[in-house]
Amino acid sequence: MDSASGRKLIGFRQIAQEKLQHVFYSIPSEKDLIIEPALIKPLEHVCGASWLRKKGIDKIFKFDPKNPPPKRKQFVYFITSSLLTFKSVLDQISGYQSQTSSMMEPDIRNKQYHVLVLPSVLASFEHLLEEEGLHGIVELYNFQWDFLLLDESLLSLELPNVFADVFVRKDTTPLGSIAQSIRIFNLVMGKPHLVFSLGENAEKILHMVQRMETSKRPNVVGKESAARTDASVEKDPEYAAMLILDRDRDYPACLLTPVVYCGLLLEIQPLNSGSLVVDGECNKIKNGKLAFLQEQGAAPSTQQETTSLRMSGAQDMIYLEHRYRHFSEVISLLSAQAKTLGLEGKAYTREMKLHEMKEYVTHKLPKVAAAKKELFKHLRLCETIVEEIGANFEKHQMIEESILTNTNRKQIMNYILELLSSDAHRYNTLRLICLYHVTIGLTSEDMTKLVTSYLNAFGYRHLSLFHNLFLARLFPDTTNLSKTKILSQISIPTLKTPFQIEANKLKQLPTDTNETVMPTNDRDNSGLAGAGVPSVGSSAGGAKTCPSYVFNGNYIPLVTQLTHLIFAASSFDNLNTRLGHLERLKVSGRALTSDQTLCTPRSIKELSASSHKAALNQLLPFKEKTMFIFIVGGITYAEIAACHLLERTIGAKIVLSSDRIIAGHDLIESVVNC
Repeated sequence: MDSASGRKLIGFRQIAQEKLQHVFYSIPSEKDLIIEPALIKPLEHVCGASWLRKKGIDKIFKFDPKNPPPKRKQFVYFITSSLLTFKSVLDQISGYQSQTSSMMEPDIRNKQYHVLVLPSVLASFEHLLEEEGLHGIVELYNFQWDFLLLDESLLSLELPNVFADVFVRKDTTPLGSIAQSIRIFNLVMGKPHLVFSLGENAEKILHMVQRMETSKRPNVVGKESAARTDASVEKDPEYAAMLILDRDRDYPACLLTPVVYCGLLLEIQPLNSGSLVVDGECNKIKNGKLAFLQEQGAAPSTQQETTSLRMSGAQDMIYLEHRYRHFSEVISLLSAQAKTLGLEGKAYTREMKLHEMKEYVTHKLPKVAAAKKELFKHLRLCETIVEEIGANFEKHQMIEESILTNTNRKQIMNYILELLSSDAHRYNTLRLICLYHVTIGLTSEDMTKLVTSYLNAFGYRHLSLFHNLFLARLFPDTTNLSKTKILSQISIPTLKTPFQIEANKLKQLPTDTNETVMPTNDRDNSGLAGAGVPSVGSSAGGAKTCPSYVFNGNYIPLVTQLTHLIFAASSFDNLNTRLGHLERLKVSGRALTSDQTLCTPRSIKELSASSHKAALNQLLPFKEKTMFIFIVGGITYAEIAACHLLERTIGAKIVLSSDRIIAGHDLIESVVNC
């Protein structure tokens, strides 16, 4: 990464510190901080305990509704914008108030309770505050840390429940916070020449950003301030393009099982702000299975210490080396590293001279011990992956390939029904069902079988979750299934499903040789899979040559293919040829801004027939292949790995970001618990 650009990405931490410092300085005298447990890890990316103490924080407590800390001085609560959590905070504050003399009137000029809400205070908070009789006693504050740098070229807002709120509940409140963070990004990095958005929510975010930028721009300014405004607008952007994508525009990239190491890590353990739990006793696979399935053949194991693994190349060199490798390669490489470390640990001999012994014990031995400790974490995780996923992995990959290519429907259904009867998983089985619906489409008969089998396995109290899946467009509508509606939803099975037709236009299916494998001399061959490149082939040094390798050569994530097509476009006319069929793909940005007037995002086809066409043709191809990507609703490590492979292949600079990093398990869990 370019040093100047890297420093600016790190600078988001300083911006968050300034925001937090402003809140703390507005509260006089010393105070204690009570923080919601889920926010501890993200806050570590912003500041440490020593920094907090310098800002007037005396003691730090985890928020526990049942065990409130002793009241000594002012309290600052730091919570997410959850009404239930806020109600627990108010109940705790009411308990403190009841302990004081009821004859004393509260001093509203010197409030003792302050609640910091991430990312913003909801209107319902104010109403609840009045209902609880605490208005004038409790002060509310908005706080948003914007982008946290989790790894090189990887940012996250670490906002909870965005997918469930936006795509299931249809609550667009979180979009305002995302828009605010993207506006801050534009201020720091400069507004990109072209901004692409794909999806309804992505388009709403861009409209919000434009309104914010318009409201911040003064209507009447003097010459001096006008010059400053123009200078800020004309500042060269760090990224030539920006792409904002809705999660529901590419569900397969989230529902498919990845084969890269970093992706499989999230399949077995939860991730919190870049930190992965390392626990041999508990994992996502065990937690999602029925209790009697876990007990079969279970042998008592020795209690192992629960630790965490930082999924950051700067923090973990072993992770840096192996994060984007195929998992089958990782096991052998880690074994070789373990043998090497074992030999280094035995390097001490009695024949050493005294100064050599001292040098070895003082310098080399601690490094070897630390390296062994880190390697042990990775070996434990690999062991868990093999135990929980390995036995059925190859067959599962074949079924996923059949789903993508619309073949062997009977075999797919039998496999899912067999899972539900013998090895049912609360989330991963649903994930496979949703992948089937998104790519092929479920008939009424298949849907009835799958719903019945799932409810028989996990209980009929879960009936409502299928409606939540329908709201997220992951499952058919089960509320009004007449014969007419069924026929309109599902036609007679055809060779190509709507998903396949769309994916083939963008050349996302390397396995579909009839559509995607094109001659290498075809100039209009735009997809990576269609460029005569092997799907999972490797070049010297074992480097993969096609982004589809993250899904075992079966699928290229949409975000990766769009990025490649945008960078590969020789002109705007060429871009129109490749992406003009995507009506929801809208374009805006600095290149379409004239006389301080913001252009409404428009489709590529509309722009190709507008007065902006000449300017856009001059802009493409990009002189510098730099892009900032944001996915609304969560990004997966498979998409990150695929984009970073593209980055290395074409010599680009790509920064990826989202509200949080997820796996398919997390997506389905958020819908089930909605």
